[in-house]
Amino acid sequence: MELRVLLAALVVVFILYFFLRPEAGLRLPPGPKGKPIIGNLLDLPAAGKQEWQHWLKHKELYGPLSSISIFGTTLVIINDRKLAVEILEKRSAKHSSRPNLVFADEIVGWGKAPSSQDNTSLLRLYRKAMARIIGSRSSMSKFDDMLEIEARRFLWRVLNHPKEFVKHTRTAAGAFILKITYGYNIEPHHDDPLVNLADLALQQFSASVVPGAWLVDMVPALKHLPEWAPGAAFKKTARFYAHTLRRLVEEPFAFTKSQMVQEEHHNSFTANLLRQGEDEEIVKWSSVALYSAEADTTVSALKGFYLAMMLHPDVQRKAQAELDQVLGVNVFPSVADRDRLPYINAVVKEALRWHTVAPLGLPHKTDQDDVIDGYLIPKGALLLANIWSYNNDPEVYKDPSVFSPDRFLDDSASNSAPDPYDVSFGFGRRICPGRLVADISLFLTISHILAVFNIRKPINEDGQEVKSSVDFTPGIISHPEDYECVFSPRSTGHRELVLEFERKHPFEKGDAPYLKEVLEERKSFA
Repeated sequence: MELRVLLAALVVVFILYFFLRPEAGLRLPPGPKGKPIIGNLLDLPAAGKQEWQHWLKHKELYGPLSSISIFGTTLVIINDRKLAVEILEKRSAKHSSRPNLVFADEIVGWGKAPSSQDNTSLLRLYRKAMARIIGSRSSMSKFDDMLEIEARRFLWRVLNHPKEFVKHTRTAAGAFILKITYGYNIEPHHDDPLVNLADLALQQFSASVVPGAWLVDMVPALKHLPEWAPGAAFKKTARFYAHTLRRLVEEPFAFTKSQMVQEEHHNSFTANLLRQGEDEEIVKWSSVALYSAEADTTVSALKGFYLAMMLHPDVQRKAQAELDQVLGVNVFPSVADRDRLPYINAVVKEALRWHTVAPLGLPHKTDQDDVIDGYLIPKGALLLANIWSYNNDPEVYKDPSVFSPDRFLDDSASNSAPDPYDVSFGFGRRICPGRLVADISLFLTISHILAVFNIRKPINEDGQEVKSSVDFTPGIISHPEDYECVFSPRSTGHRELVLEFERKHPFEKGDAPYLKEVLEERKSFA
């Protein structure tokens, strides 16, 4: 009898809790009606389509906050900048975890990376470690000289092989990040094995985290299938991806540790953390995170910038005029000059806005129920911030398709444009820890290119300018579609400036041979 009474009491308490709790009776944000079991699986963006444009249609159909459900998991799409700040910044304590991607995190191994962590003490350890080395302008200043040198070497490469500007951009981005992260000098005139390895790992990472690309993410039980079983072909792909990732984690780390023994003052992100006594696993994955967060995103941002300069020569001339007036003719800019170059800084901001490199960022996961504008965001929901829509909202930025740095130079409160930095590097506790590295490298590369080169449209055989379309690839990291443009020195004096720098500061010998020795030595002891 007492057991029955107890059970009845528990049922009553459960019913009262379910129906009287604040979230009871609330609806999910509106969205398309789903089908039994699969929910809105068929409402995901089609392969090859720009995901941010697909989700932007929800704003007109359902409002700034919408949702779909796939196999019982709720996906909330945020198409309003203020709502994104409210949810992901102000309420970050509830909305800062990450979805568990079975393919990428569990099978390939990216689950150890900082970007994959839930909002836990481990994430805080990662972020504190990274903040000590690159978390402030003062801590970053120790890398200024090496970044300026790499920016000028980039100019030399473009001067000698201007048609390969995309390749040089990727080389420069790799040089920037590998130098800061591991103290590694890339091969000066040939493909570098570590750059190639890192690029391959990042391509595989991007493929691994595309929503809906891997059935095992939606049906986790498939991970238990043997590789030879029907429907388990993903396991062979994952094995290849995992091998690439292990090499990226271990090989440059081994290089830095060996260099620290040889060179007492070896200066890099990895070396500095090791000297501070940081746990090696924290150091390894923080270092990988720094490279993976910066390399491809920097390339994409710069490709967008070149395209914008080719299409907006008036902006290019205005920026060059500021450089000539403030610094003088035939002078390289430096980090120390930045505060004196407001228009160049506005160009950098507009480059981030005009081409949003990570249009949807990485999804957040909700750790507990929340209520936003009367709608329920349930625990376990995935949150997708449409950053592209914030940077291209015509109600916020007049004529958003036009590249106009002047929009950031109006000091009046009524006309000032929101800073794209505030959304382009993520939100709250998931904001990119390497954003200062990206910011400085973008400023240096953009200012150096404008100081030395003119960027213009190519001329066809009939003497007419070749028209360039403006379109961008889908994916986690979006790139401009391939285009041609012409880089030419602004004058013989600018050409000589680059050549003279190379004579005074010849390329250092690449570290690839030493890396090979380190790896062979490791194999001999294995």
